[in-house]
Amino acid sequence: MANVVSEPPAEGSESGGYLREVWSELRKTVWPTWPELRQMTGVVIVTVVLLGAFLGLVDFGLTALLAPLYTTPTPAVSPAPSATAPATAAPSAAPSSTPTATPPASPTP
Repeated sequence: MANVVSEPPAEGSESGGYLREVWSELRKTVWPTWPELRQMTGVVIVTVVLLGAFLGLVDFGLTALLAPLYTTPTPAVSPAPSATAPATAAPSAAPSSTPTATPPASPTP
């Protein structure tokens, strides 16, 4: 490989030389035509929609498969009593007959 030695650019020409090089490279760029641009944009949109649908289906499937690992099982519910079963009376919560007294307030010194 050959060694190429170039002289450093002059002090004030760095920014101007850089911008000239950028402009020169932009002039070499081949820009797509409008039909090519529309076609490439359509390809990108279709790809994004298909990939989104695929990832959505994979997410739904994995969620359905792994949900039992992260949820607690619900206890088995006993069947409702039938109409022929005798109803049991709930104990009544009758108020007590002894009054509750509040202590008198003490005078403040």
